[in-house]
Amino acid sequence: MKISTLLFVMLLCVIVPAFSQVSLGIRSGYTASNMHISGEAPGGFGSTGGSETLHGWHLELLLNVPVVAGFYLQPGFRYVTKGAALDETFDIKTELSGVYIPRGSALRLNYFEMPLNIVYKRPLWKGRATLGVGPYLARGLNGRYSYNIVQNGNTVTKHIKDVQFSRRHNDNLAVLRMYPWDAGANFAIGYEFDNYLMLGANYSLGLTDNDRSGFTESRNRYVGISVGVLFNREDY
Repeated sequence: MKISTLLFVMLLCVIVPAFSQVSLGIRSGYTASNMHISGEAPGGFGSTGGSETLHGWHLELLLNVPVVAGFYLQPGFRYVTKGAALDETFDIKTELSGVYIPRGSALRLNYFEMPLNIVYKRPLWKGRATLGVGPYLARGLNGRYSYNIVQNGNTVTKHIKDVQFSRRHNDNLAVLRMYPWDAGANFAIGYEFDNYLMLGANYSLGLTDNDRSGFTESRNRYVGISVGVLFNREDY
């Protein structure tokens, strides 16, 4: 799969510049991700805690395809880190005092994401301001789950295990499974300078439940800040 993806990217780099009405660019930057989590903790340990910001990054190849004056279709091919730092202060049932309990500390998930935005561009200063919105579809690649074994609120040991992306329900507490596909909405704002430089920000709102435990529901969220460059500007 990695070889086929590389060949596809190389093919894009060769073909796209041949079309005078299409431009190609690349951008990368910082990602602040989080998850909306609800439900009961597995194993009857009590209610789930909240989640906090997980710091990551993204890398994206994008196309600009003119549709009508000022509007562009902008598909992207993005590698992005999602997930969350997990809050360790969730409510434990009183009858479990003294029991060794697994408690999550971080969930880091790597995805191949394909946003498809409709983008409006307006001339401003030394370039163009951009505003976009559209759906996205993402496929889970790999992930790691960090958790602690806790007794009476004190951490006894720390552990890390791989995340399994699978359609199967998670019927084993020793395994963490996430649904392989993620989908939602993407909102973007940015600026393209006349010297080919791009600055941008986006917000990704996950709409699918990715948790396979049957106990909880989790949906991805992240904000991205990026800087990039256009390889050609024939779309202007």
